Amino acid sequence: MDDGLELSQTRAVLDFMLFLNERLSRTSKLFEYETLCSPDEASVLSLLARRGPLMVKEIAQGMAGIDASKLILDSLEKHGYATRTLNRGDRRSFLVTPTEQGMQLLDAFTEHLKTLAQDVLVPLTPAERFILVELFTKIQANWNQVQDS
Repeated sequence: MDDGLELSQTRAVLDFMLFLNERLSRTSKLFEYETLCSPDEASVLSLLARRGPLMVKEIAQGMAGIDASKLILDSLEKHGYATRTLNRGDRRSFLVTPTEQGMQLLDAFTEHLKTLAQDVLVPLTPAERFILVELFTKIQANWNQVQDS
């Protein structure tokens, strides 16, 4: 899979990915400490905010790589971040809906991530920012295409 990639380029990207992972991990841990909400719980809330009330199985499908287990849903409900109600369309299942408190928590988590994103952009010129965003968009589109195939 070399395709003309230089080892130094691959190492530079790997170093940045590891650096970014460390920063994201620190941000997530700080958020979890401040709110008692885990990153997985915030991810479930984010999915619910984007797609509306979902059945438990839909949450599991939408959270690739995250175990949307009963423990996560129990914790969200216990802290008042989400509710589970009987699904009127299929009485064998439950719908999970974010509460107003859950939406506020998600807004706070988004602000933490926004600060991190701004820290990435601050040292760049406007032209460099534009190029970086274009490159991120291209990479994300490629990863989505690979994942879908």
